[in-house]
Amino acid sequence: MTEHNRDALPNTQVPEPRISPEVTDDEPDDGDDDDASDSGLDSESLYSDSTSLSSSVTRYREENGRRYHAYGITEHWGPNDEQAQEQQDLSHHLWTLSLNGKLYLPPIDHLQDVLDMGTGTGIWAMDVADAHPEATIKGIDLSPIQPSWIPPNLKFEVDDYNLEWLDHNKFDLIHARELLGTVPSWPEMYRKVLGALKPGGWFQQADPQILLTSSFDTLGPDHVYHQWNPLLLDSGKKAGLDFDSAPHMKDWLEEAGFINVTEYRVPWPIGTWPKDPHQREIGAFNQVRIEQGVVDFCGRRLTNNLGWSRVQLEVFAASMRSAVKNNKLLAHHYVWFAYGQKPPASH
Repeated sequence: MTEHNRDALPNTQVPEPRISPEVTDDEPDDGDDDDASDSGLDSESLYSDSTSLSSSVTRYREENGRRYHAYGITEHWGPNDEQAQEQQDLSHHLWTLSLNGKLYLPPIDHLQDVLDMGTGTGIWAMDVADAHPEATIKGIDLSPIQPSWIPPNLKFEVDDYNLEWLDHNKFDLIHARELLGTVPSWPEMYRKVLGALKPGGWFQQADPQILLTSSFDTLGPDHVYHQWNPLLLDSGKKAGLDFDSAPHMKDWLEEAGFINVTEYRVPWPIGTWPKDPHQREIGAFNQVRIEQGVVDFCGRRLTNNLGWSRVQLEVFAASMRSAVKNNKLLAHHYVWFAYGQKPPASH
């Protein structure tokens, strides 16, 4: 398959960003909350028995003034505090803009069972559950930060996708987004995804490419944009994790046994410099996303794996924010979408 550009994507209405109530308590409530009672929801309906919502799950780690997950075998780079949750919801709007309003790309006529890997705040899973009330949606994440008011066809589980999966031949669609730098072995991950899909089911993954580029020709080698890519690659390598997985997704999916694999590479401008209104909108949101989320993206790796101090991190983040605000740099990066199908039983 050859790569496609954004113009090949279907043009549908783009939804507005959605802000949902969030779980803020470290401990699960005791079921006496009026809202929870009115909704008919409790911890049993929100989280699976496969991992109970115990104190060990919510005994979060504090690093450099940010809060991180406690559960799981892999140290995820992203915080899970309120600031990070706001950034995740903003990112969801960007990803949806990139697909011109669509939530997924595979040609699926009737959704029945859907899995969202690394669901985060659960915003994608909630949108799919609202759009497909006939389907059953499950979102898994290392942190129970999802809202308590959710569609009746949606449930969340505290789980780690790097562990062995219990579901086999179950899902019509498995969705993954922004998993870069969190998976020790992509071939192993795709093997588990393939096994969890029903014959003929689909997997879609979307990840950003971390390489930041500029059309401004006079950027020197010491410019912060030229530092960003090697720093993340080096810190990820020392953690045994790959931050440059996005351009390789299609090849790895085909090697794992997926068929009908398709990929799209979509430019994300940084700033409001594009003349095209759609690209300018993406650039405006992306500018805010990076400005607010730069420490989210790199802080844990640079301090834990490269030995940076908190002061070094803040100085670097300030340089990044300054560059991101500069529309004259004509900066951008790419995001990648790849999806493939598990061979049908008769294949």
